Amino acid sequence: MLSSLLWALGFVGIWFTGVTPILPLFWAIAALAVLTLAVVSYLPSASALVVQLAPTSMRGVYLSINSQCWAVGSFIAPPLGGWAMDQTAAFAHQFWLIMAGSLLGAIAILFQLNRQIQKSAILQ
Repeated sequence: MLSSLLWALGFVGIWFTGVTPILPLFWAIAALAVLTLAVVSYLPSASALVVQLAPTSMRGVYLSINSQCWAVGSFIAPPLGGWAMDQTAAFAHQFWLIMAGSLLGAIAILFQLNRQIQKSAILQ
């Protein structure tokens, strides 16, 4: 959830970089730093979560699906971002806010998974 929040903050930072006339280079560096923290906080925790959720016999399959999700995102993001940049400036700026808002769904899913893990731990 922390990583998702950092992703959202980074996306908002990129949006802010595009709309502010004051020190845009500073805001771009700050936003990219936040996005870097998002990646660094995501990678180890995602693998740990997958290992915790996966049955031992299926752990490799679960980890490969986790990697595929990351790879598909890396495949889709550049064309989608390029398409957004080809639109009007207003649309391109709003695109970053939409991307930040989309992380609310990810946070809700992770919240539910956390509740299920806690219930499972109580039952054991």
